Amino acid sequence: MNPLAILRSLLLSLQGDEDPRHVAAGFALGAAWGLVPKGNLFSVLFILFFFFFRVDKGMAMLSALFFTAVGYLLDAPAHAIGSSLLHAGALAPLWTWLYGLPIVPWTRFNNTVVLGSLVLGLLFFTPLYFGFQSVLLYYRANYKEQVSRLPFMKAMMGLRIVTLYLSWTKR
Repeated sequence: MNPLAILRSLLLSLQGDEDPRHVAAGFALGAAWGLVPKGNLFSVLFILFFFFFRVDKGMAMLSALFFTAVGYLLDAPAHAIGSSLLHAGALAPLWTWLYGLPIVPWTRFNNTVVLGSLVLGLLFFTPLYFGFQSVLLYYRANYKEQVSRLPFMKAMMGLRIVTLYLSWTKR
């Protein structure tokens, strides 16, 4: 996806008439996916969630891109959370049982950073969803009309050259 299309997708998510719940769900799901290290089954499951649930995919991708960078900053706390969960004596039978299942080891849940990042992503999901939804509703109620009158927004949303450029890059 080219940068102009990404910017236009973000602007359409903010300025468009799509249900704020779908945009917020895309933001929160992208955040959870971005926090989890890639290269495991959890990452693939998050991608499948994008297709099974009605979420704003552009917002989800932008959120995942941003939270992937944030995820690197949260590696130390994620390691601490994952390590404490994996070394909890009461959970040892659960981890042993999960590791014995056929597909579950591909999730790499036995990696402390993967498990801790997954827990952080799941913990942050609900606050990010409701927080982004309220920010989006506030933005649309108070600033949407003012922003839509800006020359830059008119150019991005309706300029024929942008539409032609975006259709040309889809080939």
